[in-house]
Amino acid sequence: MAYNTSRMNRLEELGRVDAERAFTGRGRRNLRDEKRRIISGLRGGGIAKRGKGIALKHGGSTNKHVKSMGLAKTGGGAAIK
Repeated sequence: MAYNTSRMNRLEELGRVDAERAFTGRGRRNLRDEKRRIISGLRGGGIAKRGKGIALKHGGSTNKHVKSMGLAKTGGGAAIK
């Protein structure tokens, strides 16, 4: 059974961005930013290489400022006066 890994999907997305053509300055900037985002994700490796796999496996958050607040649960909206 053939399947795509996340890295293969990123490489395919990079090929799509390379082949896409922009017609305006803003479009060129968007494509350049998207390409930079994809390449940095490929260079960074997977979530296991960044050391965040165990935290996510046990329901933890990888964000530093969110980690102190604990795991998000339902009913955490603002109080209504």
